[in-house]
Amino acid sequence: MGFPVDIKLPSSARYYKFIETSKRFNSNYDITWSFEYKLPNSNIPDSSNYQLGFSTFITNLSAPLSSLPGQYLGDQDPSLSLSATSLLIEGAAPTNLTTESGNIILVQGGSLSGEIVKIAFDSTGMYALSARDERTGVGPHLINRESLVVRDVLHNVRANSPLSTISNVFSSIPTDSFRTLRFRYVNLGQKIHIDFKDSNTTQFTLLTTINIEPRLEAFDNLNNMYCGFSLSTPVSTLDTGLSAKDFFLRNFNVEGFIGDEVLTETVMTPPLSVNPNTPYTTVTNITAA
Repeated sequence: MGFPVDIKLPSSARYYKFIETSKRFNSNYDITWSFEYKLPNSNIPDSSNYQLGFSTFITNLSAPLSSLPGQYLGDQDPSLSLSATSLLIEGAAPTNLTTESGNIILVQGGSLSGEIVKIAFDSTGMYALSARDERTGVGPHLINRESLVVRDVLHNVRANSPLSTISNVFSSIPTDSFRTLRFRYVNLGQKIHIDFKDSNTTQFTLLTTINIEPRLEAFDNLNNMYCGFSLSTPVSTLDTGLSAKDFFLRNFNVEGFIGDEVLTETVMTPPLSVNPNTPYTTVTNITAA
């Protein structure tokens, strides 16, 4: 199939995206999801130049409006603004109102439509790049190989760091045994905790915590969230020799609150005494023998 000109992939490129839609979760409560992956070092043609990126995300779309591979790792086309509609010029044939540079002017609606947070593990670091149609990001000189990149609901880059600067254990994407990744969307959607656990350990280790505030409280449909996964190899090249071979994924699990009602409870404690000591009367002018 044809892609925009900024996506450069060979015909043999492999890209994939799925959304787990069997249950929908209320994002006013914590959402936790996890999966196991394996990318053996023997499946990497060149450890210094291979290209593979995978990501996981929370979305309220049961099917994507669009899904671009390559450095977008399944994101919708930047020409489609999140949760927005275009302004039209009246006439016999209404046309879109645009800026001086030709970009369509869009206004936000009251309903969310898209991914609210996305966490990517990218051997090229290109998921952090800025792009056409005013997609925010960093310049080519600021991308990192073997990196963790996080984007928020407006596709702003919230994290862009080499894994080696975050962890001495999880310093690169390849692993010869299954590694478990866990993601905790907490504090009313203001933080995301990322944990990992290798097969030779029994406990999770915190990789990092990312602030993704402010909370999306202005939207009216935060109770139908799903989790998903995407992958692309290579990321941005026509060189088929840089594609990774088999990538393994298993045990995709999601936990959260299912329902529409936001429940609150006030816990009351007994009042504390302002004077917990027993009062005594002071007596003077007494001599003891």
